Parts: sequence; C-alpha cells; structure tokens
Amino acid sequence: MSSDDINLEIGKRLKAAREKTGLLQPDFAVRLGISPRAYGSYERGERTLTVEALKALYDLFHIDPVWILSGPGADPRTFKTPTRADILVEIIVKVEEHLTRHRLRLPVEKKARLIALLNQYFQAKGKVEVEHVEQVLAASSM
Repeated sequence: MSSDDINLEIGKRLKAAREKTGLLQPDFAVRLGISPRAYGSYERGERTLTVEALKALYDLFHIDPVWILSGPGADPRTFKTPTRADILVEIIVKVEEHLTRHRLRLPVEKKARLIALLNQYFQAKGKVEVEHVEQVLAASSM
C-alpha cells in the first residue's frame, strides 16, 4: 500500500471520528488546534496526519490512535475515560443546591438524565463549571 493510499484510509477514519462528534470540519479543526484548511487536507488524504493532531484526537476525544492509523473499519474506537467520582459528586451537589435554592422539584427520571448529561460533559472537560450547571438547570425547569 502506498503512502497516498494510507493517507486516504486515515482520512476516512478521521472523517468518521469527526462525524461521530457531530462537529463540522472547521469546528473540529479548531478543537484540535489546527487550521481548517490543514484539517481538510488530512481528511481528504492529501497530507500525512501529524503526531500532534493524533495526540489531540486522543486527548480531546479519546479516539484510539492505533485505530486512526490502521483501522479496522469506519466506526471510531475510543478509549473510555474512567469516571472521576469527585466530578460526579460535585455535579449532584450543585444540582441539589440549585433545586433547593429555587424551590424546584424535578421528576427523578429527568433529574437523572440531566445529571448523566452533565456528567458526560464535565468528565470530558475534567472539571465542573458551575455557571454551565446553572444554565442547564434553568433551561430544564422552564
């Protein structure tokens, strides 16, 4: 297999990984810290993916670098990040504080879904942002 063919295959997997995130090329590129033009050339297989871009894929989206480089298939393989209990506890505390402060009640199922979504978001970020929790809860209790 030529390096051009390899770059095309890597580009297909890169596109599949991006599409799985729901981001458009320019947004994905910015998140990776590269220009949209450079990113587009990686996805089209015109350039060889840099080690820095590969590391950013892993750090930001937990995309398995071995899968990006060699496959198989078009379904992105990710490394699961373990749940940090401190983040989950902080989310639950902030949700309960918000509900108590505003004298609100949410059905258990809705509260559980909100906590699960917030947990997924903040586990990826590595920290809880209280203002984001407040915004989500304000929007959900309308």
